[in-house]
Amino acid sequence: MTTWRRLILRIILVLPPLAGGAELRAGHAVPAQDPAIVIEGRYAPAADHGILLGFTGTTFHLRFHGSDLGMLVRASSDEVYFDVSVDGAEPARLRCHAGDGTYPLWHSGAAGDHELTLTRRSESWQGTCEVRGFVLGDGAWLLPPPVLPSRKLMFIGDSITCGAATDIRPNDPLHGHTAHEDQTSDADYSFGKVLARRLHAQCHLVSYGGRGLIRDWQGLRTINNAPVFYGRALPDDPNLPWNPAAYVPDAIVVCLGTNDFNQGVPDEQEFVGAYVAFVRRLRRDAPRAQIFLADSPMLEDAPGKSPKRAVLHAYLLETIADLTDSHVHLAPIRHYAGVPHNGHPTRQDHEAIASELEPLLRRDLHWQ
Repeated sequence: MTTWRRLILRIILVLPPLAGGAELRAGHAVPAQDPAIVIEGRYAPAADHGILLGFTGTTFHLRFHGSDLGMLVRASSDEVYFDVSVDGAEPARLRCHAGDGTYPLWHSGAAGDHELTLTRRSESWQGTCEVRGFVLGDGAWLLPPPVLPSRKLMFIGDSITCGAATDIRPNDPLHGHTAHEDQTSDADYSFGKVLARRLHAQCHLVSYGGRGLIRDWQGLRTINNAPVFYGRALPDDPNLPWNPAAYVPDAIVVCLGTNDFNQGVPDEQEFVGAYVAFVRRLRRDAPRAQIFLADSPMLEDAPGKSPKRAVLHAYLLETIADLTDSHVHLAPIRHYAGVPHNGHPTRQDHEAIASELEPLLRRDLHWQ
């Protein structure tokens, strides 16, 4: 008997309660690799028909008829979070815990046709997970899959691109009850996801908090920085490479440099040389893509300190000049101060960053 069939036989008949005391009634499970389930973003298929996730922002799209829906997840930590949205409603935050778990996603009093989007909102450093499958309540079934937009965008970066600090909640019930800082990262509110929704495009976030182009926020060079994690389906697993032919974007926005400059201004020749090599690699993978190199919205030129923002901007201009590629552009982004004790752009700031980028992409992609 296959691993997946054994798993189906082990499903508990009554699953944990939903908010408000409702329960997910007994039903049947379908594997996460079922063809009726569409996945947008980076992932790796698991041997038991599950889907392995490490990058933020990867989204499951599925349509179903029924009154109950649940999810089977195996998480590596207690800090794996998803956004759950049914029929376009404001997403609800779902926290998964280390080990195997079954999590109710939807319950209603009567069966109907519904569309679910399930987005990994947490960052790579918060843990990996395997979405093993979905549990359909009694008498429910999957409907034909939704069709994703033909337009494709990719955003490469660090915690800014991940959407860190976009979901700061007053009196958050998770405050003080997480293994790390308060859970404020939400890929759904990142500028890349916002921009993709405005442009009716698919979105891949290839981003990792704390990482840079040549060194991370601590100055480490041997860690998996962007040129390394870009080539992987799971950013920290060298045995799971990503096939760039699986998703060829129309445009790529790269927002790197914040962490490279955290310990001081990096060497010009090294940084620009690494950026040129990285963009040439992106060009090989996406020969027709418009590529935008963005300023850091967090770096600023404070009085009496190194002009990090101005230097990064100059390095970007030098990179573009060295490439002599008419489809590589500068994407100027202004500085955003964040909030006290957290300098990351807020949710409103990400909306503003998307507004800065939108006319550039529309112009160079000829998207109306």
